[in-house]
Amino acid sequence: MKKFSVLTTFVTFLALILGNLVVATKSGDACGTTWPVCNGSIFPDITNYHVIIEYSHRLMVPLLAMLTFINAVGAIYKHRERRSVFILAVMSLGMLVFQSLIGGLNVLLGTPPGFTTLDVTFSQILLLILVLLSYSLHTKKVELDKTSWSTVSQSYRAFLIGFSIYMVQVILGAFFKHSAASNVMLDIPAMEYLTKSESIANMLYSLHWVATVVIFVAAIWFVIYASKFKYHITLSWLYLISILLNAVVGFVIVVTGNVVIASSLHMILSTITTVIGGCILGGYWFKLQKRTV
Repeated sequence: MKKFSVLTTFVTFLALILGNLVVATKSGDACGTTWPVCNGSIFPDITNYHVIIEYSHRLMVPLLAMLTFINAVGAIYKHRERRSVFILAVMSLGMLVFQSLIGGLNVLLGTPPGFTTLDVTFSQILLLILVLLSYSLHTKKVELDKTSWSTVSQSYRAFLIGFSIYMVQVILGAFFKHSAASNVMLDIPAMEYLTKSESIANMLYSLHWVATVVIFVAAIWFVIYASKFKYHITLSWLYLISILLNAVVGFVIVVTGNVVIASSLHMILSTITTVIGGCILGGYWFKLQKRTV
């Protein structure tokens, strides 16, 4: 069951990357407002790369839904006595329903400005839940003595604060982009605006960077303690590096004027960071335990 859960998580990751590509290349309207088919046809015109990208994403959704359903039902059936598995499995099903509804409405409404933020939010949360569900299926534990457990717990609490702020930052960044606030700040014309206020755009941008500083400090703290206690060393460094790369790419977007390649890379890095953060939390919550004797 654990291997199938990892597979489901991987497919979800690919679906999010493909979804990010849809947004970055502005292919969301390539299939019109007919859903799940493309422009009213099962076999649309594939000479347009926007159609290929958008329709590939739509075809990925049924596969993801099937895998997530089987994964959740299988986890509940085989590990129904484990509360954490049951809760995460039910949450994955609920989030899948919400994400599918939001994605469908986004298409039917013609991708109104700001609405895609909800799609990004539920997609990221679903991915995080699936990562945690995979870890909850672990049976082998790593025991720590009382002193080590206390210190490691403190470092993970610091990480949890930073990672929670990171997830909020992802949503804030998605809103900044999809509401066209980024276009307002960078003086780039947009088809539709949710807000045209430059002060609001600057406020959102400032909050985004303040959050980045807090997240970076928390990541450094976690690297120090992970290295000291020799647990999650690789993941802690990967998390810190991904945070730094996110900041660098974000700066490049501002300097270059939000180009497609930089924007797409920023979204992909954000998704990767979510997976790494989920792995760190999953390892702490479901693989570590305090030695009883």
